[in-house]
Amino acid sequence: MTITLYELSGSDRNQFFSPHCWKTKLALVHKQLPHKTEPVWFTEKEKFAMSKQPLLPVITDGKKIINDSWTIAEYLEAKYHDSPRLFADDDTRAKAELFNQWVSTELSKHIPGILILDLYHLLAEQDKDYFRKTREERLGASLEVFGATPEKHIQGLQDELADVREILTTQDYLGGDTADYRDICLLGTFLWIANSSNKTFLNEDDPVYTWYQRVLNDYRMAIPDSIQ
Repeated sequence: MTITLYELSGSDRNQFFSPHCWKTKLALVHKQLPHKTEPVWFTEKEKFAMSKQPLLPVITDGKKIINDSWTIAEYLEAKYHDSPRLFADDDTRAKAELFNQWVSTELSKHIPGILILDLYHLLAEQDKDYFRKTREERLGASLEVFGATPEKHIQGLQDELADVREILTTQDYLGGDTADYRDICLLGTFLWIANSSNKTFLNEDDPVYTWYQRVLNDYRMAIPDSIQ
């Protein structure tokens, strides 16, 4: 039975931006698992009410319902053990869990200031009031004020990537010779920016940019051609 991925979309049902949903989509592609996507607007939580919680991603796999990108990755790895691995071994899994936590907190804190206004404008009209209210409460500022200096947040992102940059100076992937879930975590987070905004966030002479081009090509079947 085909896996169904429920993921956030803009007014264009083919425009996906959630970094956590991207992680799950890329994990499915990595493991070569057939799947289909169910686009969801912020105000369409009834579409995944069967998960009994309010956040995406959610997948259904037969009668199984799983939410949270990390939990989904562990589920896919355990159930589909013979498909390409997300974690080479237990040590790799532990490192990937720590890296996922770092990406989701320390790295991602720089990203809303880069794209929040662009993201607002690509949302469905019925989502815009919800998005503005919840984000302005969280940020303590209007979207316009918070998003007024994207260049500052881009610099913060680039500075935060220092350790990643050092690793990618000596190897092709965060996973070593081949991509693993650490590469998926970082790529999914970059796709949050790239599929919401046309702002340049990496310099072409950066080893992270070279890696980014490599993984875009590796996972191209899941990524819009407009993202280069």
